[in-house]
Amino acid sequence: MILLADVGNSRVKWVTCEEGGFSRRGQASHNEESWAAVAESQWRDLPRPARAVIVSVAGLEAYAGLTEWIGQRWGIVAEFVASTAEACGIRNSYAEPERMGADRWVAMIAARVLTGQTCYVVDCGTAVTIDALAGDGQHLGGVIVPGMRLMREALYRETRRIPPETGEARLFGQSTRDCVWGGALYAIASAIDGVTGRMIADRGAGPRLLTGGDAELVLPHLQAAYRWEPDLIFTGLRIIAARGQAV
Repeated sequence: MILLADVGNSRVKWVTCEEGGFSRRGQASHNEESWAAVAESQWRDLPRPARAVIVSVAGLEAYAGLTEWIGQRWGIVAEFVASTAEACGIRNSYAEPERMGADRWVAMIAARVLTGQTCYVVDCGTAVTIDALAGDGQHLGGVIVPGMRLMREALYRETRRIPPETGEARLFGQSTRDCVWGGALYAIASAIDGVTGRMIADRGAGPRLLTGGDAELVLPHLQAAYRWEPDLIFTGLRIIAARGQAV
């Protein structure tokens, strides 16, 4: 059994991989908890995995805390994925490859294997990332925009008369709270359709893959056709683990 974990800015998501398939899974927000406490709450009842392969964008504290807990609990070394110049058939466009978010790198590795052609990878999380990948595996570049929560929080923080309230995302909002929630949702949907449409016009047709925590919410409001891949990151981690690319 291998533990695969996606440690984001807001949540930890994980699955166990056995015989090529995903079996157990879970997720948790990490908020103010220590990383050891998050690991303990999620993984204390798991049998000892042979490996723990992790992609993280949560910084050095997450790296140190999870490495320590995994080492003490199971006696294995946590393997963290880093973006590199080239891996698993794709090539990074960044002049400093290690500065690309490793979650984007992992998602593109999965997309390359799943499609084998030019494709466009959209990850709807705390930030929304959109990346173009050529048919030969060359990363063509991408964009990053704030996700829905960040958009709402910017309004709450910078606008005195918009309080932080939970609303419903409506196209025709009839209260400020619903207008804020609808504005964030439709702004993200429009950005995804607009950016991927421009990329396709410039670089050629290909499937648009959608993943991330907010993907299911955004998907019904997109106008183009998208392939929803909720396990895209875990698929990428499984591929990386099989090829020994984690570090």
